[in-house]
Amino acid sequence: MGTTASKGVLYDENGKQIFEIGVPYPLIQTKVGQAEEDPEVIFDAVQQIIYKLSKNADGKIMAISWSSQMHSLIGLDENKNLLTNSITWADNRAEEIVAGAKESGLGKIIYQNTGMPIHPMAPVYKLMWLKEKNAQLYKQVKYWIGIKEYLIYRLTGELWMDIPMAAGSGMLDLKTLTWDNQILNKLELSIDQLPKLTKPTEIISNLSDEYRRKLNLSSNTLIVIGASDGYLSTIGVGVLSKSDFALNVGTSGAVRTLVTQPIIDKKARYFCYPADKKSYLVGGPVNNGGIAFEWARKTIFDADETAEDFLNIAQSVPAGSGGLIFHPYLGGERAPIWNANSKASFIGLTRNHTKPQMARSVLEGIVFNLFEASHAITENIGRPRAIKVTGGFIRSEFVRQMLANVFNIPMVAMKNSQSGTLAAMFLARLALGMNKELSEINNFITEEKVYFPDSKEVKIYQEIIPIYQEIEHEINQSYEKITAFQNRHPDLFKA
Repeated sequence: MGTTASKGVLYDENGKQIFEIGVPYPLIQTKVGQAEEDPEVIFDAVQQIIYKLSKNADGKIMAISWSSQMHSLIGLDENKNLLTNSITWADNRAEEIVAGAKESGLGKIIYQNTGMPIHPMAPVYKLMWLKEKNAQLYKQVKYWIGIKEYLIYRLTGELWMDIPMAAGSGMLDLKTLTWDNQILNKLELSIDQLPKLTKPTEIISNLSDEYRRKLNLSSNTLIVIGASDGYLSTIGVGVLSKSDFALNVGTSGAVRTLVTQPIIDKKARYFCYPADKKSYLVGGPVNNGGIAFEWARKTIFDADETAEDFLNIAQSVPAGSGGLIFHPYLGGERAPIWNANSKASFIGLTRNHTKPQMARSVLEGIVFNLFEASHAITENIGRPRAIKVTGGFIRSEFVRQMLANVFNIPMVAMKNSQSGTLAAMFLARLALGMNKELSEINNFITEEKVYFPDSKEVKIYQEIIPIYQEIEHEINQSYEKITAFQNRHPDLFKA
């Protein structure tokens, strides 16, 4: 389940992908900062997907395993009926709560206890916001869950949450892997208002008879709880230790790796989410990946110019874009600056700059931002030997080479773009006893090509990146003022 669509992939018993289908759904954004989804619409999409996948396998589905967007929040009443939509990671309405938590020191406590960065994406801050702004609703809610938990509940009647998903709530204790009592007390919540915790390979076997019939499933079909898309996208490219990083860039993006113990950053610049007591997902998520590329393609260039046209134009000028720097914060930003009010900007624009430099600077700005998101991680755990890359934004060889040159690290393009579903499939294999060790996932993963840094362009980027960083820090203090101005004059956005 993604933010704007769900995708289902059918694998055979040997782990070979044989069919896939996606169903889109809308984000609800009728208020400033709002980004919600209707859980019933998503449940309908998921039912369509499961039914069609099952039809392609003549109903012989051994297991259904799950990969899900993180940080969603749904409230249920005492009968487990919906009281809210799914408030997604992209919802920024808890901005003021986060600002207060930063000032009071509460945000730092939450980060140190749970590994959750201080940002409105986190359900813990959404709960504080609802508690303050909608106290009546807050008291009505008996259970707080996420979208994956809701979907599995509808199919099985049980409320479970895997550890990697729970880690994304900002309420899971990093060390004990249990719900954090100090934070729950602050929220005036009890443990029985949250799902039961379990491992990603847990089998929830009692799929209801109603949905067995509706979805064309057999009595032997098992539900494997699965995990978060962040964790699965990482192990799904074979990143099982800090010696390698995973970089996925689609609409948004993230750089991630796995470590064997919690490693917290003094400045709270990255997340640290437990998968189990021996494995912790460390990484930096960015809002502005391919979405910034698409904005530039549609806004700066003619509407009929394709992504390929844009890339060809960008390649026609040298690295560095003639000193033109683009900060891609079109939708606020998580890592590296963790500022929901941040804005995009071109810096260094002159009369000599034309469309090619602007195109290349957009691409470079997106990549610089990804590099910055990785910077705090490498400071704390060291540089990787290679970075394994996936996602729609990095399909171009030009972008892959740019990543290698900016990071000055080899980039390994992966053949299988469905790293999240592949890993979910592998969790099902572990649950069913078809595999024994997580390391065996590498038997299902294929590398496509390695891109090595070009020393000439590395030198140019190492000269311009410090300028990008300097501007990033200097302009950061102005974003709140710009946001306040925009909030005072919403009519200025109308055509």
